[in-house]
Amino acid sequence: MNIFFYIIIFLIGITFGSFYTLAVYRIPKKEDIVHTHSYCPNCNHKLGFLDLIPVFSYIFLGAKCRYCKKEIRPRYLILELMSGVCFVIVACLLNLNIYNLEIIRIMQFIFFILYFTFIILLVGIYKETKKINSPVLIYGAIISIMYIVYLYIIETKI
Repeated sequence: MNIFFYIIIFLIGITFGSFYTLAVYRIPKKEDIVHTHSYCPNCNHKLGFLDLIPVFSYIFLGAKCRYCKKEIRPRYLILELMSGVCFVIVACLLNLNIYNLEIIRIMQFIFFILYFTFIILLVGIYKETKKINSPVLIYGAIISIMYIVYLYIIETKI
């Protein structure tokens, strides 16, 4: 039963990895990362559902855009896989499994996801632009404050 749980965690991780690649590309260009449909950066064609399946679409399309046939950079696949594996590793380290879903472990996992997102965005954008992105830093500061408040609440209940 736990194997299915970790497969779900992995799928969530690769989905976040797909979002990270989109955000690293769009945030420096000040493009919307939530509402604008995904598109090929080369031919600007809107991607269909089958083009957006993390890891699998990269493999099945042969690392090329379905529409313009331009090669897709391997960083997309690497980041998606890395995210999925990191999510599973952290879930295992937190001993998070189907039999002991405790709110404290779930919250720790959620804060991991939020911090991991911050680090990936900060480093990814810096690698592409050689600039530190202020909105991403603000996001990191907000997550840090939220975590401090969360820890304070947990400490006062004990």
